[in-house]
Amino acid sequence: MTRPTEHRRASILTVATLSLFIALPSHAYLDPGTGSIILQSLLAGIAVAIGVLRLYWQRFKSFLANLTGGSRDHNNDGEPEFKQNSDIQTKS
Repeated sequence: MTRPTEHRRASILTVATLSLFIALPSHAYLDPGTGSIILQSLLAGIAVAIGVLRLYWQRFKSFLANLTGGSRDHNNDGEPEFKQNSDIQTKS
């Protein structure tokens, strides 16, 4: 037996689906400002993707090195290891 909320939910879903097929044309106009906003959004998305890639590049390289069995020059956190001054030999 179906509950009233399930029947109501099915009715709403049916009406929403049918309304997509019966929609009339809107004759909308996209002005140059809209195109500019779309272009800015795409460029911002690319900039964010590049920023995220730069932030996680060392971890990504470390992950690939682990998969291929290559050598790692990073610690367990994925950050590069820095040598202390006492570890660096100086020429005299």
